[in-house]
Amino acid sequence: MSRAHALELVLSPTHDAVVRERWAVLEDAGIPSLGRHRGRTHRPHLTVASSPQPPGEELLALAGELWSPLLPLRADVTGLVLLGGRRLILADLVAPPLAARRAQAELVLRWAGADERPWVPHVSLATRLTTQVAGAALGALSAQASGQGSGVVGTGSTSPVSLSPEALRWWDPDAETVSAVAGAAA
Repeated sequence: MSRAHALELVLSPTHDAVVRERWAVLEDAGIPSLGRHRGRTHRPHLTVASSPQPPGEELLALAGELWSPLLPLRADVTGLVLLGGRRLILADLVAPPLAARRAQAELVLRWAGADERPWVPHVSLATRLTTQVAGAALGALSAQASGQGSGVVGTGSTSPVSLSPEALRWWDPDAETVSAVAGAAA
């Protein structure tokens, strides 16, 4: 199975650290998180659009034009979400502003082969979970939020209040590289 090219929003250093702490909370509870991913370009992100086809120069220029004025972006986190079917993804559900949703839709319309399913902006915390493990993961994050864990969130909820994507990058799975498209260093 080939991996898709992706345009991804990466977080500010502060919010990147918050997500990594949440990965660590899951690991401490014995739940495999995305903190185990050891790829040199891997970091917390929100996928904006993806396609098996690489984005051409024209699309990358358009992406830069659309996203540069939006970054850094304030995106509210509305809670946790479970995505998928037999195997679940646990993620922080993110509610970006309307301008970001419009920019995402424009990129999907113009990118050959782009995934046209509805955009569900999220930051993945753990993947390939069973329902039983997903329940344990929710418990671990809830304990962190209530101060029983080692968390830095301290919001009284199981998710941070907001995240600040500050850059858009292109993930090239063929070369296993990322390239800055808009905003601060990707």
